[in-house]
Amino acid sequence: MRKVVVFFFSILLFACQRGEVSTYTKYLNHNDTVKYVGKQQCRACHGEIYDSYMQTGMGKSFHFATKEHSALANSDMPLIHDSIKNLSYQPFWKNDSLYLKEFRLKGKDTSHLLIKKVNYKIGSGQHTNSHLFEINGYVHQMPYTYYTQDSIADLPPGFEKGNNTRFSREIGLECMSCHNAYPNHVESSLNKYEGIPSGIDCERCHGPGEVHVKQKLAGNIIDTSKYIDYSIVNPGKLPMDVQFDVCQRCHLQGTAVLAEGKNFTDFKPGQHLEEVMDVYLPKYENEESFIMASHVDRLKESSCFKISDEMTCITCHDPHKSVSTLSASYFDNKCMQCHDVCEEEETQNCTSCHMPTSSSTDIMHVAITDHKIGVHTERETKKGAFKGLVAINNTSPTDLSKAKAYLKHYESFEANPIYLDSAKYYLDKLSVEKSYPLYVQYYYLQENFKDIVNLYMQHLGIQYLESNKSDKALCLSRIAESFAFFNLDEQALSHFQQASKLAPYQLDYQLKLGVQLVKMKDYPYSTKVFKSILSEYPLHKQALVNLGYLSILNEDFSVAENYLKQATALDPDYLQAYENLVLLAQMQNKIEQVKAYLNKILEIAPGHKAKQLLEKL
Repeated sequence: MRKVVVFFFSILLFACQRGEVSTYTKYLNHNDTVKYVGKQQCRACHGEIYDSYMQTGMGKSFHFATKEHSALANSDMPLIHDSIKNLSYQPFWKNDSLYLKEFRLKGKDTSHLLIKKVNYKIGSGQHTNSHLFEINGYVHQMPYTYYTQDSIADLPPGFEKGNNTRFSREIGLECMSCHNAYPNHVESSLNKYEGIPSGIDCERCHGPGEVHVKQKLAGNIIDTSKYIDYSIVNPGKLPMDVQFDVCQRCHLQGTAVLAEGKNFTDFKPGQHLEEVMDVYLPKYENEESFIMASHVDRLKESSCFKISDEMTCITCHDPHKSVSTLSASYFDNKCMQCHDVCEEEETQNCTSCHMPTSSSTDIMHVAITDHKIGVHTERETKKGAFKGLVAINNTSPTDLSKAKAYLKHYESFEANPIYLDSAKYYLDKLSVEKSYPLYVQYYYLQENFKDIVNLYMQHLGIQYLESNKSDKALCLSRIAESFAFFNLDEQALSHFQQASKLAPYQLDYQLKLGVQLVKMKDYPYSTKVFKSILSEYPLHKQALVNLGYLSILNEDFSVAENYLKQATALDPDYLQAYENLVLLAQMQNKIEQVKAYLNKILEIAPGHKAKQLLEKL
């Protein structure tokens, strides 16, 4: 044993000298150069644990949409109908591949039909399976979710009440980083990936395994009953607060604000989560409602947690075992380590009373366990006075973090002016150098383009933009839009070009650049930009419509019609496409087509000026 210890110490010392150990931890796998090896590598030595873990919700969180992994394989493939959009959705299998059919009926005829292959299912199946598709690495969500608890299908969360974005919701790294192992994300893109693994893997809780594997293959075996193996993180050996952070990295859903220079894949077990991000939740007086991924927040409100010096998630949970396979008595025994047998019940089932299931406020058709352990009376769901956004994982967030949180919460979750007012309060506490991009965001969300231009002129704008490429590109794009609003075309063009160069896979910037070029009548350059977008993402309906318009200007009518018909096939209610089809038909003096397209426009937008045009024909 002495030789093992000495050998291990020498490795640790050597690593420190080479700068391969971070300044805040002893763990050898915390250095950014240490690679992830994948769960199959872990399986080679930990087969039994691996097999058990793969049956958990985490193990089943993400996979290819095959019959083996899809909850729909054992369902009756229910059809759903969006009555607001008048669109229906029907999944179907073709051999072992899952497809989703979107269609619209007009009488007995099908007026719209779009079929897309489902590439991935996301969700363990304990509550839901949602569905994703991928084209050239770009990943989007589909408008269909199967809610397994009630064996029903419906629109996904956020798609309801007229908000069905159909196939355009982008699945970015923030979403992917909690529902899966770390993908190979393309830098400066939102939703493009060069490789996507399947399921939350071992290294999400234990850290990258390269050093660990190399040491074990070299025969460096540590007696973990006596010593800590610093080649890999064992969350059970971490201090209580750091152990908590392993779980709340994903089981604490809210408005996440990244620390400067960090991204959503930077957190490693053994770190404090606040080193990578602050996670905020809105707090109200007299409110007991909760969201799906609120486990940590609710647990911290429990009396059990508040009076305990050692309670964490793994006090009750074994991350390697599925909750669905464990009996009520398993959890009762956990409770009775601290509590006497309940005198009010003949049989024990502690969680049924003290951790009742309830519907989450953010996901319909789902009932989850409330992790606020206590004596529950009638739940008060009415929100009282707003107390503010609270960083759940950080007791002392910076003013910069708070300003970012209020702006992001307004933009991403709830467009209530109170959040903008709070953001401005914290912005004013910061120097312009630190808050310049945030002021741009603040004015942009108010559509106050004048103050963005003034801010730029006063402070020479981009000299203060030292953030990451994505944030800088976003800020530049918003500055460009502000210049364009005031017809300052050359300044707008320059900033759109800079944004597109910094983030070439953020196709929205390319689109805005192309539109600006059309405005400036640089048709060859704009055509090149729109074709570049299509080469990257062939189903980009805005690029198709703009190419259709440019083809009309060139009097290349057949090409124009092809582009525009592709756009309407992708989106049967794409107003701009039909407006261009009207223009195309007019230029060809096809009056009946003009009438047909005008009537279609009125179906989509009854108050459209097409009514007046139709009356004149």
